[in-house]
Amino acid sequence: MTDQNATTDRAGNEIPPTAAHSDGGDITVLHVDDDESLVEMAATFVERQNDAITVVTATSPAAALDILKERSVDCVVSDYNMPETDGLGLLRILRDEYPDLPFILYTGRGSEEIASDAISAGVTDYLQKETGVDQYAVLANRIANAVAQHRAERAVAATRDRFRKLIEESTDVISIVDANGRWQYLSPSAERVLGYDPDELVGDVGFDYVHPDDRPAAVEKFSETVEHPDRVSAAEFRFDHPDGWVWLENYARNMVDDATIGGFVVHTREVTERVRREQELERQNERLEAVIDTISNDLRGPLRTADANLELVRNAVDEAAVDDAAVDETRAALDRMDGLIDDLLSFAQEGEGVDDLRPVDVKAAATAAWRTVETGAASFTCEPSAAVLADRSRLERLFENLFRNVARHGGPDATVSAGTTDEGFYVADDGVGVAVDEVDRIFESGYSTASQETGFGLSIVRQIAQVHGWTVTAFEDRAGGVRVEFTGVEFA
Repeated sequence: MTDQNATTDRAGNEIPPTAAHSDGGDITVLHVDDDESLVEMAATFVERQNDAITVVTATSPAAALDILKERSVDCVVSDYNMPETDGLGLLRILRDEYPDLPFILYTGRGSEEIASDAISAGVTDYLQKETGVDQYAVLANRIANAVAQHRAERAVAATRDRFRKLIEESTDVISIVDANGRWQYLSPSAERVLGYDPDELVGDVGFDYVHPDDRPAAVEKFSETVEHPDRVSAAEFRFDHPDGWVWLENYARNMVDDATIGGFVVHTREVTERVRREQELERQNERLEAVIDTISNDLRGPLRTADANLELVRNAVDEAAVDDAAVDETRAALDRMDGLIDDLLSFAQEGEGVDDLRPVDVKAAATAAWRTVETGAASFTCEPSAAVLADRSRLERLFENLFRNVARHGGPDATVSAGTTDEGFYVADDGVGVAVDEVDRIFESGYSTASQETGFGLSIVRQIAQVHGWTVTAFEDRAGGVRVEFTGVEFA
């Protein structure tokens, strides 16, 4: 059933309302003329000339405005001489609400004065009525051209607005500088990032704002872009922000030969917090290196001296007067201190990142590790396995620590197995296991169920896993004992 208030085309088909101007190939035209027979005939012939055009008719400006309240159209064609409001009056009304809607004045009263007034009022096109049907071909062509131009202008404007919005809202500063580093343009975000109004900086040389200690390196990096247009240079330096020095990360690209740009495009972002974190991490690493050096040299020396003196005591005095138990206890304490130093050094060193990951066969690494560990009567089996991307020496150290832990805590005749899973690899044993409430603690630094142990062995395992980006989990195995799984592993 057709809505009585709906607008229809020449064939009586209802034209559905639209929320905005059509962006496709179809064109909806509102033709306004107080001569009902003429407007209907014009609509019929225009639609025949171009089947993409659908014409909606109105016999007065008031009726036309009512139609525009209900639906959008792509173009308005209007007669000039009409009662109440003429065509130019309708144009002025429409321009208030639809400033860019194509409007063609199609009139039988042509004159230079009307044409001049129409142009002043913002008419899109001006066409004088003629006799015969050929005029409708001209009208259809003018309509198609006006709509095509309007849509193209809207597309360009939308693209321009989109890019303008992206630049304005970007957290980065986008700037253009000449070969001397003099700013020609800065995006609005410069005020937020650099602390200055962009217009104030235009004409200034950017290097003048760079910290004196960083300036030579910054100039050198920029010179590379000048001399090698195909390169994108990257530089970090301190910038003289009104609130104090800030660190900036910059990428420059040579676009001097681009007529639109005619300079060097520089993308800049503030990275002060990141640089400060990196500097603090570097200071921590330096302190760690100092501690490692102290442990390695300053502590081992006295331990060796104490051990040697203990042996001299045993050999120099009357054997009957020597308390062997006390000597043995002292030696055990010295051995434990030496082992603690070894584990502390390993703990510090294994926390360093890995850069050179290579394919390592899990079975080969686990078998090699088993051969280096004193495992007593324990036995070892390893299923055929795949290769993973890892640092081989650290992977073997990981297996060594796991196997050593089983030998010490799993029982004298435990069976140890290793292999791969869909997500990584595992090590399992059928030994005495770990209490349920203790499983989550076994990877903590210093945790051990034996007083003579340092408690760093399994924490080193976790650290090696972490620097590889793996996740390590321990739980009770179905066969008894403990199963340790490593996931997030990348296979070669």
